[in-house]
Amino acid sequence: MKQVDQPHDKSLPPVLDVTALPNDLAGAIKFSPVSAQEMPLVAALRAGSDPWRGRGENPEQSLQALAQLQPYVQVSRLQNHVVGYVTVERDGPVAGAAYMRNIVVKTELRRKGIGTLLLNHAIKVAKDLHRKTLALRVDPANSAAVSFYRKAGFTTVATVVSKKSGKLRLLMSREL
Repeated sequence: MKQVDQPHDKSLPPVLDVTALPNDLAGAIKFSPVSAQEMPLVAALRAGSDPWRGRGENPEQSLQALAQLQPYVQVSRLQNHVVGYVTVERDGPVAGAAYMRNIVVKTELRRKGIGTLLLNHAIKVAKDLHRKTLALRVDPANSAAVSFYRKAGFTTVATVVSKKSGKLRLLMSREL
């Protein structure tokens, strides 16, 4: 009798168990440029996070927006799961400064130090781009983000109006 191959299980990898995280997250998190296969995961992260969730952006819209940024997207992985991402562009609104457009951590992993690891990675990327400053824009109403950046050494250099939303944003930067 001929043996029939069983169909391969093409399901997603098991869900990351957030109750069993390693004690040394800094040693367990790995960074790399995003792959084409990871883009839908990164888009889902973005669509599920503010401000994009509040704007009603869906994963397909996030994917379209991120496709334009793909060369600048760096992902963080924990146990082969994408747990966050950051975008770092060589040029931005501050002359000569690298620009950090997005930093996103999976909701259930926030306040565990992954955002700081992503920010430190963004600083490394900016240095590798031969920049001496890293700049970003943040909603002044997002007090947690403003506090996070200030603790990391960023200072407000200007208040600007967002071209997309027309809302005020703080332009912050940090010397590297």
